[in-house]
Amino acid sequence: MRGIEFYDRLLDVPGPSAIAQLFYAGVFLVVVAVLLLSVNRMRWLGRALGIGGVLCFMLAMFLIHEQKVVETKDGRVTITHWRYSPATRFQVRVALLGLPAAAAFLMMQVYWSVKRRQRSRVPAHLKEGRLRLLRGDLDGALAEFNGILDVSPYLGEAYAHRAGVYQAQGRTDDALADLDQALRCDPQLAAAYLVRGRLLADRGSFEAAGADLDRYIAMRSSDVEGYLARGLCRAREGRDAEAVVDLQRVLRLTNHSDFTDPARVELDRLYAKVPEAEETEALQPPEVPIKSVLSALPKYDEDAEIPDEVQSRPASDLPSATPAVQATSPDKTLPPR
Repeated sequence: MRGIEFYDRLLDVPGPSAIAQLFYAGVFLVVVAVLLLSVNRMRWLGRALGIGGVLCFMLAMFLIHEQKVVETKDGRVTITHWRYSPATRFQVRVALLGLPAAAAFLMMQVYWSVKRRQRSRVPAHLKEGRLRLLRGDLDGALAEFNGILDVSPYLGEAYAHRAGVYQAQGRTDDALADLDQALRCDPQLAAAYLVRGRLLADRGSFEAAGADLDRYIAMRSSDVEGYLARGLCRAREGRDAEAVVDLQRVLRLTNHSDFTDPARVELDRLYAKVPEAEETEALQPPEVPIKSVLSALPKYDEDAEIPDEVQSRPASDLPSATPAVQATSPDKTLPPR
């Protein structure tokens, strides 16, 4: 009994002003939590503050539901009754049951709305990251791409661009890991095959590099950069004839010095090493026959013999060569006018 009395006295200590302060504190904590989540800053702190605000609401309503008032009449009779009306206590019970679910629903709505807004800004952040990378601001570009991946963790393009930052920083292992992840997220990301093929060729993994460069060329068959990279890779691997074919194709496809100069330097080295390689010609693209609509029409043999029954038919029964002659044939009657 003493425990129950102590429990009742403890619940009755906070007065209406203290309960009002609990409600104010809950509102403040929830507002701060929503602001932190909306700006995507200190998300764990925002979640903790949101939970704290909900607990303040629940504690205030629990006190409203459980507080009692003890009155003494005539110095002998002690009467104990609820401080708040039965209607108020019923509403509090409903709120205590529904508040956690409502708070969770509200926070999820805020979270997803923030996510949608952040995803809509991803293209702008990608552009900004590329500009920072071109300017040499590697730390700023890395921060941009990291922020994008926090919002869209399966965006292969962001991994590919971050790999470029890692490559500029000399972190080849991290660059290769990001390129692998980029291709897992988007297998059609052609540029990632080219960059990964170059990095693997620099490491001496010529077989894997050749596979990536072959895939890149299959996706972009007219791109000079792919043929140049594959030709240099094959030359380093010792496949001189195939390297000559790729490098000669570079010279045929473009006259831009960024591509022709390294191709000519490597070709001169290969010609000096293998003189007969100079006679090798670049392979032309395969000639694919173009089907015409006329090929679907039936074909007739001009040399086929005319059947005897057709030859023995009178000339008047044979169809005329031209519609005009057929219309004026004497054996044919014109329809009445």
